[in-house]
Amino acid sequence: MLPLGLIIFPYLNIQLNKIKKNKDKKNFFIYGFLFGLGFFNFLFIWLINPFLVYEETKPYFLFSFLFPLFLSVILGFYFIFFKYIRDYLSSIIFIPIIFVFFEILVSNLFYSFPWTIFSLIVSNNFLGLLLIKYFGTHFTSFIVISFFMLPSLFIYRKKIKLYSKIIIFIFIFSISLFVLLINYFSYNNKNYEKNLSFELFQMNNEIKKLNSNDSEKIYQSIIKNIRQSNSEVLIFSENNYPYLVRNLNDLGLNSFLKYNQKLVIGATRHEEGKYFNSLLVLDKNKTNFFDKKILVPFGEFLPLRKHLSFMEAISGSQDFSSGSQNRILDLNDKISFIPIICYEIIFFWKLIDTTNYNADILINITNDSWFGQKIGPYQHFYLSKIKAAEFNKMLIRVSNNGITAIIDNKGNLLQSTNLNQMQKIKGNLSIKNNTNYVKFHKYFNFILLIFFFLQIFLIFNKKNAK
Repeated sequence: MLPLGLIIFPYLNIQLNKIKKNKDKKNFFIYGFLFGLGFFNFLFIWLINPFLVYEETKPYFLFSFLFPLFLSVILGFYFIFFKYIRDYLSSIIFIPIIFVFFEILVSNLFYSFPWTIFSLIVSNNFLGLLLIKYFGTHFTSFIVISFFMLPSLFIYRKKIKLYSKIIIFIFIFSISLFVLLINYFSYNNKNYEKNLSFELFQMNNEIKKLNSNDSEKIYQSIIKNIRQSNSEVLIFSENNYPYLVRNLNDLGLNSFLKYNQKLVIGATRHEEGKYFNSLLVLDKNKTNFFDKKILVPFGEFLPLRKHLSFMEAISGSQDFSSGSQNRILDLNDKISFIPIICYEIIFFWKLIDTTNYNADILINITNDSWFGQKIGPYQHFYLSKIKAAEFNKMLIRVSNNGITAIIDNKGNLLQSTNLNQMQKIKGNLSIKNNTNYVKFHKYFNFILLIFFFLQIFLIFNKKNAK
């Protein structure tokens, strides 16, 4: 889809410049709304699948179209801003900024859902992943859409003044210089290398062929896999442990582990009347855990339950609770990791902070079976690749139905499984320390903010001058 952007965005710019003669805000809203309606319904076509899993939820499938509709309305209001832009260069710069600010809003509004990022377009592109690594997700989106706008510079080349072109050159030069400086300072870090043998278990078909209520058979299947493995770390996916965990000291799996062997597995945990979606780390003698912090609205909890009780057929009658632990766990004495459960992987600042900046790797356990075989599981997977590049850390991803993968700190795919198959990945990792560029990413967002207000100042300054 990448080349289409070079047609869509310049064409959008031409249409917006045409309707500037008509000062009616409604026209700008309609353009933004219709653009969003087509774009978001295409992007989220997979949202219908979770409603079709069970017979009792099928009548509610129309709810899957409400979210794209909601996003389209917001984008429509954003487009009204184009009414006030008269300069051709400003429109070329402002289209990327408007879309990126929309990304930031959706990533932080209400329960937030940072799935609509344009940097996803370059998540399987070497240069794109490099941009994500240095600049972060939002600024890369700005670069991607700015690239799409390049044909507009030729379309309006006679109407864009020389000083404007100089400003663009200075901006590009400044960003390039900043990257060189980051690289220079990163070489001063002390290097280390840590080795880890692992085995990942994608149990999709193995669980499917068993009765979903036959917990004991699933439990025995997990034990069988543990006994057959000699790897240091064994990782299963989200909620693979088939029983409700009430006591961490009574799981039973610890006794099957070999000495110096760790087990990572997802489970539902119950404590003091609350339910948690948890990631457990077991060894021979103890069990640690991390409870999911970012819950899925209408999936793991029902907002305004008293008023939306009719939706319990979708979300269930019991809400999960959000965890409170720091997002960091140890695999052994040398290697620590950032635990990430399911769709938490699509978030940015909620995953990494001063407590885990220096963690060695990311481990993401998930279950994408709700998405079916549509585009959803693949989007989720590529959003995970982005996170490996953005955090500059190796990612181990284990999905119950796929895609299970090892992704390096540059976002490159090292090993992976196929969707909806029962497969295992076994191997060794060489983990190296890498500069954490996340600390710099917020500065690029500030640059966008400065750019935004600078454009507003210039617009109103010209308006007052007239």
